[in-house]
Amino acid sequence: MSSSQVIVHNTPALLKNKWLTLLLSLLCGAASVLAFAPFGLWMILPFTLAGFFSILYYSQSSGASFRTGYFFGAGLFGAGIYWVYYSLHLFGGAIAILAGLGTLLFVLGLALFPAFLSLLLNRFARSNTWFFLTAPAGWVLFEWIRSWFLTGFPWLSVGYSTIEWPLAGYAPVGGVFLCSLALALCSGVLAWFLCRRSLLSAITAVAVTSAIVGGGYALQQIEWTQPVEDRTVDVTMAQGNIAQELKFQPNLLEDSIDLYSSLSESGAELVIWPESAIPTVFTDLAEWEVAFAQRLQQQGTTVISGGFTSDEDYTKYYNAIKVLNGTEDQVYEKRHLVPFGEFTPFRDLISLLSDLITIPMSDLTPGTGPIEPIEVNGVRYGMSICYEDAFGSEMRAQFPNANVLINVSNDAWFGDSTAPHQHQEIAAMRSLEFARPMLRVTNTGITSLINHRGKIVEQGPQFEAVAIDVVVTPREGVTPYVKLGDWLAVLSSVLLLLIGWQTCRRGS
Repeated sequence: MSSSQVIVHNTPALLKNKWLTLLLSLLCGAASVLAFAPFGLWMILPFTLAGFFSILYYSQSSGASFRTGYFFGAGLFGAGIYWVYYSLHLFGGAIAILAGLGTLLFVLGLALFPAFLSLLLNRFARSNTWFFLTAPAGWVLFEWIRSWFLTGFPWLSVGYSTIEWPLAGYAPVGGVFLCSLALALCSGVLAWFLCRRSLLSAITAVAVTSAIVGGGYALQQIEWTQPVEDRTVDVTMAQGNIAQELKFQPNLLEDSIDLYSSLSESGAELVIWPESAIPTVFTDLAEWEVAFAQRLQQQGTTVISGGFTSDEDYTKYYNAIKVLNGTEDQVYEKRHLVPFGEFTPFRDLISLLSDLITIPMSDLTPGTGPIEPIEVNGVRYGMSICYEDAFGSEMRAQFPNANVLINVSNDAWFGDSTAPHQHQEIAAMRSLEFARPMLRVTNTGITSLINHRGKIVEQGPQFEAVAIDVVVTPREGVTPYVKLGDWLAVLSSVLLLLIGWQTCRRGS
């Protein structure tokens, strides 16, 4: 039997209606969002993904498979990242129609990933038993491609939903994509049972799922890193809650500085201000910085703040985080910028669009050079700014040197939506991958301390100005993920795909 032939199955009556099938795909995608923060209904995702695989299994043509994947993706991303509209309209100045159109196009563009996966599965993985192995492996590979293609958008990778259950044990070994693979394989065997409904498929589904979940639980019992002996740090995380529409108004700069200064009088060893807490270039406030730093250093306090740096000619600007001490020797400049938020791709071709969307400080330059942790009183802090914590493979460059993770963010762009909660869940996965605590400091929330196991230890309220005092324990050591990155998950998925594809070619 050639690889282009399709095995015809006794399609369930429910899936014989094309429009009903597409509606089910859309609903499976949308319901999957409930597995992520803030809902946390993690048990739903293995079933919704299994439902998607099951529908694909019965798709008899490449066109039907493509549509199934596209509708599933539209449901997943439509329900999961609707908040892009808030960024464009409420805070980016785009008119409602333009913001709505931009959000829709973004969602439909992301939906192409599961659509093309479905098309390839139909073409190269004929619908037999091995389909339920190749479909999960293909899903993970397309998640990984989505994490770097056109600068990447790894949001809603299914592995993030595992943060609260035993599959999270795979994170320090192979990162979020290994968690995705574990979950997708559980969904694959569940889909096999739903499609075959035999005693063999039931026993196999229970056995495989138990083995995968049990493996994750066993890995959770391992302490991959160790506390730095006899060292803790008192930290104050300052959340200013400055409205996004006011944040960059020059006449309010002094008020912002005064607010954050008042939140920093705790006497803690380290005080952290969020992304763009100083909404201008640091050198513009050089005299104030020196005086402020000297006053706090007399109390034994060091302040790290988000703000901006520039080149000598003020032609290039960088989103940065800096130790406020009057020098430039402890600065981290953001490497991974947000397209259309911090820079405009193909600016000359779409200048009209950039004129219609007025986002402050949206023409930034990515930082360059080696990535080194910032050291304060002997403790090394691995830095990331906002969106960068979605890219674990890039954050690896700061390990094993970093003892503690710091992420400064400004999630005010997303308003009162699910985005800040999803972002915190992503940050928790980074803590788990590197087995390091994270100090996550935001403008409007959610400011939190996450421990080395990805658990929220302390969390502040949203939309309130507050100083949150915590004690963090630095850690040292190396997880397998620091050494291997995403490659363990990627190569495992490729191997499973090759096994399934070769088996399909032999007509098994």
